[in-house]
Formats: sequence, C-alpha cells, structure tokens
Amino acid sequence: MCCVSVFERYKSYSPYDMKESIRKEVKGDLEKSFLTLVECFENKQLYFANRLYEAMKSKGAKEKVVTRIMVSRCEVDLMKIRTEFRRQYKKSLYQTIAEHTKGDYQKALLGLCGGDD
Repeated sequence: MCCVSVFERYKSYSPYDMKESIRKEVKGDLEKSFLTLVECFENKQLYFANRLYEAMKSKGAKEKVVTRIMVSRCEVDLMKIRTEFRRQYKKSLYQTIAEHTKGDYQKALLGLCGGDD
C-alpha cells in the first residue's frame, strides 16, 4: 500500500490529517523528523525544491544544504525537482541559483542544475 494511501486512510478514521496529528501529539526534533518524513512520502521532489528555496532565499545561501541536495540529486531526480521548483515558486531553479550565488560555486551549481527551464 502506498504511503499516500495510508495517509488518506488515516484521514478517514481521524478528524485530522497526518501532519496535524503529528503537530498535536509530538514536539521537538521528533516532530520535525516525522513531518519531514510525511513531506517526503507525499512528494519527495517538492520537499527538495522547498529545501533549496529556503536555503537560497536569504542573503548568503546556506551552501551546505544547497550543495548536498544538488550533488546527491543531480543524477537521480533533479529534473523533477526543477519542475516542482518552477511550479511552486514561479521561477526556475537555474535562475534562482544565478541570483543567489556567485563565482566558481555558482558555475558548479549551474552545471549540476543542467540548464534553465
């Protein structure tokens, strides 16, 4: 049974969805961990798109987060992450990287990104 189906079935038995139940019942690092798992089960590519956006939206991109995601996902599902990023934020991941990074780091990330959408 798919995780999303499990979440739908849970909702039919509970007045709350899975995320609401976690927020009500668990706090701290365990809450954050469970919510992350649910987000990944629901839409892994959107989860990574959100993490990239959050890491780059302020001045001085959180380089470790961006690098870890870009390197680990570039050959797996980066095209799908790029699609989710554009759908969610109305701009391309490539464009966002170009705006929030510079120098050799920017060149490396843009190379991993593989082009503008």
